[in-house]
This record gives sequence, structure tokens and C-alpha cells, in this order.
Amino acid sequence: MPPSWKLDSDMHASAGIVYCSLVEDASCPGNQAPPTPVRSEPSPIWRQVLGLGSRMTLKRSVVFCLRFLVRPAMTLNWLTFLGNFARRNALGCPHDDLLRKSLGTFFIHGASACDRLKLLTNHFRIAGEVLAPEVLRALWRGDAMDVGMVEGRSESYRIHLLLADHCGSRHEGVFALRLSRARDGYTLCTAGFIFVRSGYTGSSVAIGGMQGPKATDAKRALITATRCLGGLRPKDAVLLILQGLVSNVSSGHFMAVSNARHVINQRRRKRRRMMHVNMDDYWIERGGEPAAPFGFRLPIKSAPDAQVANKREQAKLAFWEAGSRLLPKPACSG
Repeated sequence: MPPSWKLDSDMHASAGIVYCSLVEDASCPGNQAPPTPVRSEPSPIWRQVLGLGSRMTLKRSVVFCLRFLVRPAMTLNWLTFLGNFARRNALGCPHDDLLRKSLGTFFIHGASACDRLKLLTNHFRIAGEVLAPEVLRALWRGDAMDVGMVEGRSESYRIHLLLADHCGSRHEGVFALRLSRARDGYTLCTAGFIFVRSGYTGSSVAIGGMQGPKATDAKRALITATRCLGGLRPKDAVLLILQGLVSNVSSGHFMAVSNARHVINQRRRKRRRMMHVNMDDYWIERGGEPAAPFGFRLPIKSAPDAQVANKREQAKLAFWEAGSRLLPKPACSG
């Protein structure tokens, strides 16, 4: 049975040449001058790239240049795509962190740079189809979108949609959902993800990773939040947001990266030791089944029952509805 995902690869090259309109020759009425090729002005994306060095640290500038030298064709294709996508959707200049996306360490371990480029470009094509223009524009320029707030027994919890680069998940997705305490902004869980094709007409998401808090009191903070939400764990809450997000556009499932395919496997051993949670067990616990190409496929559950009065079910419904409000329109086919 073939996998229910696909990667589009319609990367077009641009010649950068335009022609002036024909004008009449004043010395010979009725005759017209031949078209004269005129080079267009440099794309704003290239001016932005050239100015990166003045806005980044020396270390980041060197890393960006080395990536360009290692994969010049892939990097040029990515930057060209960003310029064309911005022009077609009237988005303006993207955030610098989108220019700096690493094709060698993005999203999935063991994939080629070409496949990673397809994941990136397909993500934005789908995002252009399913996200409201103002939401896409805000994310494109690096703003954090306030998705909503859910009330617990004694605390309020705020949900943000933002670039994965801005919450420690830059290799695990393009966008990320972040759940935090409203009173102090303490991050409880983040999930990096990308949009992917689902079947032939739908769209879904693939989760590249989930991260909890890194502070010394992380365990206590998670326990307190779970109790406040009637027993609902923060990472389960984020998963509900993602299920609600794709509930109107997916064919019934979403994907998740397994331990073996997680990008942390490309990092140093010291970095790999920082991953303490076995995500395979978590995906299986949530009804996941092994599936290509990312590792797991999970069912999208319907909205929780609004008639149930207990706090846990009310919290589950609130998180699910917060995600569903992000995609007000169905994805376009084709």
C-alpha cells in the first residue's frame, strides 16, 4: 500500500530578464524599434541575503557561508523559492531565520538535502493554501501569533504559533506551537511541525519533535500544570491543538518522526544525550502505527464531547477548538 503522502517538486528557475514595451521610431514614422532586453532589478531576497552579515554574529555568518559552499545549488534553490513565494503572495521579506534554514539537518535523519528542500517548499505551498493571509504574513516576518488562552483550575495557559527557530525547535519544523503559563510566560511544551500532503487532495502535519521545559523546576511545573488542567498533560494539550488544526483539511491522520529518524541523531553524542523521552512509546500510546516516511502515523480524533462536565474534558475541548480556529478554510486541491 503506497504511503499517503507526497512531495511536490515544481521548482522553477527565473531568467531575470524583462523586455521594454515597443516604442515607435521618431525618425521613421510607423516603424517600431526592436525589443531591447533589460535586466530587472535584483530581487529583494538577494539584497536581504547580502545584508545578512551585518545583522548576524560572526559565528552565524561563517556557518551560513560554509553551508552555501557545501550545497550551493540547494541553497540557491531555497533562496529563489523564498523570493518567488514572497512575490506571488505579497508577503514582503521573510525573517532572516528562514533564509538560514539548514538543509543538512532539517526535520528528518537520513534524508537527502534534496528531500529536505522538498519538505520545506511543500510546507510553504500548503501553508499558502490553508492559512489565512494575515496569519501567513505574520509568521513569514517572524511574529508570534496568539492562538488563544485556556483556563485551568488556578492558572491560565497561553498558546502561540510561531517560527520553530524562535523556540528552540529550528531543526524539528518550520512552525511550532508553544504552550506557556500566562502569568510569567514559562514554556511548558513546544512542538515543531511542517505541513505535508495527505493522500491526493488533503493536507496534514508532520511533527518533528516535542520539547518540555528546560529549567531546574521543570518536573514540578509539569505536574502542577497537569493537575491544574484536570489531569491533562501539557504535551497532550499541544497534540490536541495540532489535531484540531488539521481536523478540517486532513484525510484522517497526521504523521510524527520516530526516535530513529529524529534529527538529533545527526548531532554530537553530548547533544543526543539531552533527549530523555522515548517518543516512539508516546506515539504508540496515542494510537500511532509505524509508517513511512517519518516513522509514525496517528489518527486524528474528533472533537471532545462538549457535554461532559469534568475539567479534563473541558480543557481537551478548549485546546482542540483553539487549533481548529487556525484553519478556517479547507485546503485547495491540486
